[in-house]
Amino acid sequence: MKKTFVLIVFAVLTISVNAQFTKLFESFETSVPPPGWRAINVTGPNVWNRIVAPLPAALGTLNAKHGSAVAFINYQAPTGEDWLVTSRIPVIASGDSVVFWLVKQFSDGPYPYDSLLVRVSTTDSLQASFTQYAGSVCVHCIPVGAPEIIWRRYSFPLTAWAGNSIFLSFVHKDSDGHGMVLDSISVFGTDATGINPVANTNPEKFELYQNFPNPFNPVTKIDFDIPKAGFTTLKVYDVTGSEVATLVSGDIKNGKYSIDFDATNLSSGIYYYRLESGGLIKTNKMSLVK
Repeated sequence: MKKTFVLIVFAVLTISVNAQFTKLFESFETSVPPPGWRAINVTGPNVWNRIVAPLPAALGTLNAKHGSAVAFINYQAPTGEDWLVTSRIPVIASGDSVVFWLVKQFSDGPYPYDSLLVRVSTTDSLQASFTQYAGSVCVHCIPVGAPEIIWRRYSFPLTAWAGNSIFLSFVHKDSDGHGMVLDSISVFGTDATGINPVANTNPEKFELYQNFPNPFNPVTKIDFDIPKAGFTTLKVYDVTGSEVATLVSGDIKNGKYSIDFDATNLSSGIYYYRLESGGLIKTNKMSLVK
């Protein structure tokens, strides 16, 4: 009886993952929209685009919050609406949040309809599917005055969508007033939902297995072994070396793991997935055929 109890406890400890996991991180270093994302122009002549810091004077001549580039949408007259849509985000867990940094363009105002809406889709990245809201930023409410042109951090909970993989859209609603820049958009939580530990295992070596199926369309499974607990990343890159997805980013315990990679928003082609943990790195190739 004692032996059975010990085995049960060991299994529970093995499958427990209590870490800060990043399910999405984007700092716009390569492009706007980034690979796997979408930009949708609804009204007005302007679109989301990439600019390199230091930012223009209307944005306070600041550096980027992370790296050297940001996503920028200019003000529009008389009105404008433009969407920046993420790639699919792995399964959300209770307690997950979306966090991003924003700088308001210009210090004058107010223009009462200027806002940034964060909308949610649980199905796909098409505009009509974003029927739910995570939150909004009242841009015209941001304090007026040149010293107030600063980076501001915003966070909205995603618990309402626990158990779902989601897409997020950042919607700029403008009425001849303020543009904005976004940087360091992330989705994170304390649960590695979507990563499936295999109980009662203690691998002897660091290993990244070939994805299955391969070729795939659009979902494939990636298995890996971590012999020693520590900070671990699993990322996907295209043939140019640009990162297109972060599947794992956080401290995990030693064990065998499995995760699904959904490439719905990516084009057919060759991709590389790279596992790094404890100073060890391994990369494999996979083929997406649509």
